[in-house]
Amino acid sequence: MSQAVDVIEAVSDMTEKAVKPRRSQADRSAATRAKVIAAARDILCAQGYSGATLHAIRDATGMSLGAIQHQFPTKARMMAAVAAEFSEYRTKVYSEAIRRGTTPAQSLENLLDANFAMLGRPEMAALLEIHLARRNDPELDREVAPSTRRFDRRVRLWAHMILRAAGIRNDEANMSLQLLNNAVTRGLTVEYIRNANKDEIERAVRIWKRQMLTLLFGD
Repeated sequence: MSQAVDVIEAVSDMTEKAVKPRRSQADRSAATRAKVIAAARDILCAQGYSGATLHAIRDATGMSLGAIQHQFPTKARMMAAVAAEFSEYRTKVYSEAIRRGTTPAQSLENLLDANFAMLGRPEMAALLEIHLARRNDPELDREVAPSTRRFDRRVRLWAHMILRAAGIRNDEANMSLQLLNNAVTRGLTVEYIRNANKDEIERAVRIWKRQMLTLLFGD
């Protein structure tokens, strides 16, 4: 009986291995990158840019420095990957929000809602830390700039298309409103980091969104 059980278990192990083939090198590399990016994001959010050292990320992931640096030879490249991943995520979320709108005003409102829904995410705090650090780190600035420019161009294009569809062509005023909206977004991100009253932040968002829509589309 014991031999029969051993045979069954051996067959079961072989079947499981056949069903679950070993991951490819590309899959393992992608998993490593994802783990490092997630750890860097969380440390940036909790401890700021200066706290997001390679040693801190090594400790958080349980990986060796060699494994981490194989994926990201420098801290700047790692931070750029954190920023780029979040930009890709925001691009997807924002584009879907715009498409759900049936009028230009609704599309813009959806875009604003999607933007302010990001405020409490750790990626927003991490991104803010990265952008602040760019001022004094030329290498970081070079690495982060491409994905940032792509994302900013997309947002400007979306806003331009929405407003043109509504017959609004005052480009100077629109650029000023976008600048103000960016400033409000960053400021409220700081408020979230400081653990301010979330109800107050949400109330501020509602007020600002109403002001934006009224300025652009009227009552």
